[in-house]
Amino acid sequence: MIVWICTDMEGLAGVDHWDQCYDPDDGSPVYRYGLDQLTADANAAIAGAFDAGASEVRILDGHGRNGNRGFTAALDPRARKTWIARRDPLRWEGLDEEVHAFALLGQHAMAGTVHGFLDHTQSPKDICRYLINGQEAGEMSQMALYAGAYGVPLAYVSGDEALCAEAARLFPGAGSTPTKRGTGWATCDLYPTDRVRASIRRDMAAALGSVERDAAWRPSSPIEVSVEFAWSGRADALADHRGVRRPHARVVEWTIEDPRDIYEWPHAGWRQA
Repeated sequence: MIVWICTDMEGLAGVDHWDQCYDPDDGSPVYRYGLDQLTADANAAIAGAFDAGASEVRILDGHGRNGNRGFTAALDPRARKTWIARRDPLRWEGLDEEVHAFALLGQHAMAGTVHGFLDHTQSPKDICRYLINGQEAGEMSQMALYAGAYGVPLAYVSGDEALCAEAARLFPGAGSTPTKRGTGWATCDLYPTDRVRASIRRDMAAALGSVERDAAWRPSSPIEVSVEFAWSGRADALADHRGVRRPHARVVEWTIEDPRDIYEWPHAGWRQA
C-alpha cells in the first residue's frame, strides 16, 4: 500500500499565528518553530501510515511559502519526499495510479469559512469564493479532484475544527483529526500537541484501514470552475483569454476536461476544454 501525503501549515498542531507560517525571514525563530510543528505532525502521520501496513509513504511539503524546504532534518527517513513533476500544466510527483490513498495534513478551511483559522483558497486577500461544478470548494477539494483522476481517494485530513467539518460534509468517508478551534480569522484555541499527534497517528492508521478505492472523487467531464475575486482587476487579467466567461465584474468561469488541470489558470498558451 502506497500512501501519498500533502502537508500545509495553517492547520498544524501548535500553530496559532500567521508568522509561524509566513514570516519572510527563513531564520526567524517564530518561523522555525512552525517548521518544527510541521515535521512533528508529519512524523505522526507517517508513523500512522506504516502502522496501517503501508509499503511506502510519499510526502509533499505543500505550503507554498516553504519552497519545498519545510521539513527539518528530524523528518522520519522512511518517507520519500516529493515535489512538482512539471509546472505547465502542474503535475504532482508521486501521485499516480500506484497510490492506494492520499492524506492532507495541517490543512485549512476554504475561503469564507466562519471561524476557520487562516481560512483561504490559494490567495487569502484575492479569492472570495472558488467553485467546482457549482459547489463551493477549497484546496482540499482541489487535491481530491486531482487525485481522483488516478482513482486515488482522500483517506484522511488534519486541521482545525472548521476544516474537519468541511471534510465531513464533502468527503464523509475520510477520517480526520482536529488540531485546534478557530475563534476568528487569525485567532484560535490550540489543543494539546502531544494529544493531537497521538490522535493523528491513530486516526491515520484507522482511516487507511477502512478506505475504499471507489471512494475517489471522479465527477464526469467537463468540469466547471468559477472564481470570485475580491476586486474586479484580478478578473480583468483572466477574462480576455479564449474560453473564459465573466458573469460578474469580479467573477470568471472556465471549463476543464482533465481533472488534473484544476490547478491551471487561463493564460495565453492555455489548452481550453
